[in-house]
Amino acid sequence: MNKKLAVSLAAAGLVAGIGSTAAQAQAVCSVWLVENSTFMNVPFGMFHPDRSFVPGSTSPHNNINTVNLPVNVGVIKCGKELILYDNGWNQTEYHKMTGTAHWSPLSKQIAQLGFDAKDVSKIIIGHGHWDHAGSLDEFPNAVLYVQREELKGIEWALNYPHPRISAVNDSPGGCSRTPACGYTPKTMDSIYGKVLHGKAMIVDGDHEIMPGVKIHAAHRAHTAGSQLLEVNTAMGKLMFGSDAYSSWEAIRDWEVANIQQTDSVQQFLAYEKCYKVTGGYANCVAAHEPLSYSDKYPLTKNSWVGMNEARLAEITLAPGETSRKPK
Repeated sequence: MNKKLAVSLAAAGLVAGIGSTAAQAQAVCSVWLVENSTFMNVPFGMFHPDRSFVPGSTSPHNNINTVNLPVNVGVIKCGKELILYDNGWNQTEYHKMTGTAHWSPLSKQIAQLGFDAKDVSKIIIGHGHWDHAGSLDEFPNAVLYVQREELKGIEWALNYPHPRISAVNDSPGGCSRTPACGYTPKTMDSIYGKVLHGKAMIVDGDHEIMPGVKIHAAHRAHTAGSQLLEVNTAMGKLMFGSDAYSSWEAIRDWEVANIQQTDSVQQFLAYEKCYKVTGGYANCVAAHEPLSYSDKYPLTKNSWVGMNEARLAEITLAPGETSRKPK
């Protein structure tokens, strides 16, 4: 390409990869974590079978039969971009069915950080399950990022012929160890509503959203189209993993977690991705870690209690960003 023409096209925004070094520099993002709700009294063996059943385990959760699991949502501010990783849920009938506490609408929870739902520009869902993609309707201006393989997996689940293996949580047989459950009707309405109204980016594999913010495909690490999110911050790279990273302790100790739909090999490869990108396990952000919002999960220790007893954590601030933790 003629050099003068290339420069002209770059100025017009028509050629990727041409521009100044400053324009290509990675964004430094601020990150908070919000507890959208908490699953109460989950059988521990379902969530973390290695810790529950392996003889000699040194888990701090030993000798208990159940565990409370937060539903964590990442709030990411990169310059003027306001991004959510995962999206919690707002279907109250599912709350009654599963037994949850500490729930409030996600739009109201991020308002505690000073953010307006209409200003959320992008939502990256780790996968399409009800507790991770269930509040999309609260963010009308946001573009949804979802893997094409996840949409294929949803189609498979919704059409699975066996009556005891269903995408709907309250179907006969429930969700226990089935390869399909979690794609409930209202959540599907929200996901496909974004797609049909031109408010979705259907992603094939890895995808750079902006310099410093990148999707990594993690197919079958939990569902067919699971995806991770790399975020550049002042404390180094963070890696969000939704249910591929449901337990931070599992990432730290190389143990499986939340396995009902998970290919354990792919889950371990997703763990490895965090180690490679971030330089270890400390900056891996887990969706359901019971130790969240405590010193035992150091990434989330700068935390406080907000509305309806749900917790929030300020993980890292970009230069010039003011703390949003209440004084």
